[in-house]
Amino acid sequence: MLRRYQALRRLVGPAGLRRPSLAALSLVVALVFVMVAAAFVSERAQGPRVSAPVYPARLVQHVETLTGARGWKQPSAMAVLDERWFVLDTGNDRILELDQAGIVRRVLDRQADKRLALRGPMAIASDDRYLYVANSGTSQVLVLEPGGRVEKVLALEKVEAEDEAPPRPIGLAVTGNGELLVSDADNQRVLRYDGEGRLLQVMGSGKRDGGPGGFNTPAGIALDQAGDIYVVDMLNGRAVQLSADGEFVRQFGRLGDTAGAFSRPKDVAVDSAGNVYVSDGLLAAVQVFSPTGEYLGFIGREDPRDPDSAPLFQAPAGLTISQGRLYVVDRFRGLFVFQLPGQG
Repeated sequence: MLRRYQALRRLVGPAGLRRPSLAALSLVVALVFVMVAAAFVSERAQGPRVSAPVYPARLVQHVETLTGARGWKQPSAMAVLDERWFVLDTGNDRILELDQAGIVRRVLDRQADKRLALRGPMAIASDDRYLYVANSGTSQVLVLEPGGRVEKVLALEKVEAEDEAPPRPIGLAVTGNGELLVSDADNQRVLRYDGEGRLLQVMGSGKRDGGPGGFNTPAGIALDQAGDIYVVDMLNGRAVQLSADGEFVRQFGRLGDTAGAFSRPKDVAVDSAGNVYVSDGLLAAVQVFSPTGEYLGFIGREDPRDPDSAPLFQAPAGLTISQGRLYVVDRFRGLFVFQLPGQG
């Protein structure tokens, strides 16, 4: 940094620093921007800043480039249905069906079904029968059969308030009785709907808030085997556990960049033992907690035994757990598959 400043001073000159010309000022601004951006890039993929244990998940597959379709653009989430992988290719407004070798077998978009008019979809879920897609730009949830045909287009009912914007769903889960849980990022709420899109329950104050009753940009949602709800509270740097009826239970993590804290959490998943996994787009890691909130370590190193080895991820986002495996969708590095310890 000092050498860059000295070089800048030589370019501009002492007089120029006292009375900068427009060209010199533009050069200063440009160089400062480059230095800040470089520092940000060098820091963003480092994981937690303190020594932290690496969680013993074993990487078994990485699909970085696609075979059978043009490249994906900032994929955000995925679901598993009938041993097929359905990845949201958000930047291209489409869904990619991959086989277990990571090869694209089908592209689902408006050419497959005219009603599949995706606009910035951010979440996808499955109830082992249908796919549910949060069409984030249209306040809708689309229900698809595995072949890609749209069964329903659910227009999400908004909360009855004069200043309430239409819901912007960026997190989605399906309960055992067919209800939908949606994180509404614009209105700072978690909403429960029936299978026709009718609003059943509102969770959250409706303003940027914290504590037991508030959210600040709620994002990914998951359910555990008991039906409890887990919500990423993105700008509060935590994941929140709610009971099945929506009451606050506990939080996992806090805002920060140390072990067990979050800079920009994105999604959450819960395994069969109740362990909680949370992706962090800025720390480039997936952090893991016990069912009671104890920090267990993080996933995201090339050497799973060495927390100081190179990071695997660049911007991890969507998380899915199926049959003892953790699927991590990275916005820039594709799809990672990990075998979880003690499962499968």
